[in-house]
Amino acid sequence: MTTSSSTFGGDPGAATLARISTEFDAIARQMSTVSAEFAELRRIVADVEGPAGDAARPDRPVQSKPLQQEHPAGPLTPPTVAPAPAPPMGPPPANPQPATQWASPGRPPNQGSYAYGPPIPPAPSRPGPHPAYGPMVRPPAAPPQPRPPARPLSERVAAAAERGLIGKILATAGVGVTLIGIALLLVLAAQAGILRPEFRVAGGAMLATALVGTAIWLRRKPDGRIGAIATAATGIAAGYLDVLAATKIYEWLPIVAGLTVAGIVAAGGLVLAYRWRSEHLGLLVVVPLIVLGPMLTGGLDMTLIAFMVVLAAASAWVQWGRDWIWLHTVRLAAPTIPLTVVGLAALGGTSTTNTGFQFAGAALVVIVLGFAGALVAMPTTRFRELFAGLASATTIPVLFAGAVLDTAGAVALQAAVAVLVIGVAVTCSAVRTEHFELPDVVAQIWTATSLVVLFVAILVCFDGTVAVSAVLGLATVTALVARAWSATSLVLLAGSTVIWGIGFAALLDDMPPYVLAQARLVEDNASLSILVGSMLAAAGAIAIAVGWTRLTAGDLARVAYAAAGVVVVYAVTAISVKAGVLFAGADGFLGGHVVATTCWVVLAGAALAFARRHTGNERTAAVTGGLVLVAAAMAKLFLFDLATLDGIFRVLVFIVTGLILLGLGAWYARALQGERVPGSPTTTPGADTPVRPS
Repeated sequence: MTTSSSTFGGDPGAATLARISTEFDAIARQMSTVSAEFAELRRIVADVEGPAGDAARPDRPVQSKPLQQEHPAGPLTPPTVAPAPAPPMGPPPANPQPATQWASPGRPPNQGSYAYGPPIPPAPSRPGPHPAYGPMVRPPAAPPQPRPPARPLSERVAAAAERGLIGKILATAGVGVTLIGIALLLVLAAQAGILRPEFRVAGGAMLATALVGTAIWLRRKPDGRIGAIATAATGIAAGYLDVLAATKIYEWLPIVAGLTVAGIVAAGGLVLAYRWRSEHLGLLVVVPLIVLGPMLTGGLDMTLIAFMVVLAAASAWVQWGRDWIWLHTVRLAAPTIPLTVVGLAALGGTSTTNTGFQFAGAALVVIVLGFAGALVAMPTTRFRELFAGLASATTIPVLFAGAVLDTAGAVALQAAVAVLVIGVAVTCSAVRTEHFELPDVVAQIWTATSLVVLFVAILVCFDGTVAVSAVLGLATVTALVARAWSATSLVLLAGSTVIWGIGFAALLDDMPPYVLAQARLVEDNASLSILVGSMLAAAGAIAIAVGWTRLTAGDLARVAYAAAGVVVVYAVTAISVKAGVLFAGADGFLGGHVVATTCWVVLAGAALAFARRHTGNERTAAVTGGLVLVAAAMAKLFLFDLATLDGIFRVLVFIVTGLILLGLGAWYARALQGERVPGSPTTTPGADTPVRPS
């Protein structure tokens, strides 16, 4: 490639120097522009921070003088190049070193290499800083919107009237007033002798029919839904009140026929509610009957209860495809509340005789209706827990069966209900299909219900110390079942804990700890039921402690183990002393305490042996419990046994206890030494160092 050098007199060195000078001139202009932009940026930052910001930042670097100040004369001009002398004749030197004149004094020479090319055009001048570097203008904050003034009462009443609320209130009030008038016609007119009975009953029937017909006519109107519902509810309620009057007051119909006709009338009203998709109508059909029915029957009796049961059964179908929780609640409450009142009255000593069989039959029917309705609604309802709770609430009257029925009948009824409830829960929990699956919370509610009923049945069936043993046995069995039934383990374990606590408190009341220290008191309170109760208390405490340890961890597990240990020690002492007194009298009291002290030491050894096979919290709790029990055994040996026992019993307790302690100490030392030797059988597998002994 050849370079033209005619412009510079044909000297290649002069051309190179001119090109380098031009490039440095362009670089100087660019650096001057950057320096100006940095100066503007510094001014903007200083305006934003203010003097206080500059004073608060002592470590702020000081900017150097802008490069533009180094060139006050403006852009650099190319240097004047003197004409070079004519080269001598001959070949040019190998490495010519042209004279260089720098455009800007004080700049160091370039240490790199520049590629030859076209000269860089001068950068365009910029009139000022970039708009992005300018001060940020914040828009003024919008003032808070004032709260709208509260609407006056007249406007709110008008809005409620537009939503139809006023019409519903007036219609409901009209239903109540009309039904009261019908009740007065049927009851007070009979007492005052106004009109003949035939006219009263016929007039009530005609009024009921007219009201239902009017409701059907109103339902066809565009805006007649509210009026139709209220009118139909009034007519239907008047109809079955009329049937009740003909059955109870005038006795024209036998009980079975009257209840059948009333059920047909109520079912007709619920047909309208189902077709009109109105839960409100269903409530207006059932609720007035609950309130006004006792007025016609002259109070609460089995006739009214039987009618309520028929009403609940006849209206069960209305829940099909309808998630009407309020109507379901009222249906079940209609017979459940009167049955509960009958049970409470019997508990207070004011019950009517010869009502046990009817009470048991009505209670069973209501319970079946409650659980069947819950199971039918379970796949589609949004209120599963409420349906399960309402089904459990139907068992409340059974809790008072002991006051209404004799002991055998009450226990049989309560046991049947408990078996029914727990059977439904177990079966539905085990059988799971694509369209049906019983939620765990429902199974838990029903399991708790069956536990309560069984507990009451035990209290009705047994009395005294036998009841204590039975309660402790129920708690123990429940705690054992909780291990197998995972869906309701927590509920079963909590229920067994509560029941066991009640039973153990009753056991302490029958046999306080101070009784075990006096032979005469032990002889007075000795019985086989207390002995059995002590065994069940110890077994239940262990089962409950193991269950809580399996479900929980940490402090609760340690508390459960500690409480179980205390109960087991107390139960072992009571069993030893009571058994000795039962079998040997006064000498058995002394021998029982010898056995009790020996058992304390044996239990301490068992706790230490348990600790050797476990780690963590269980090991710490077992070692602590074992050492505390050894200390307690020594205290009992020197403070009680030495002063109370005499003769051969004193010798035996010291010799036997001493030998057991010697053997326990030798065994523990050997086990401890085995733990310290790596590779021994007692060393924790998989660890390089043995477990540190407690």
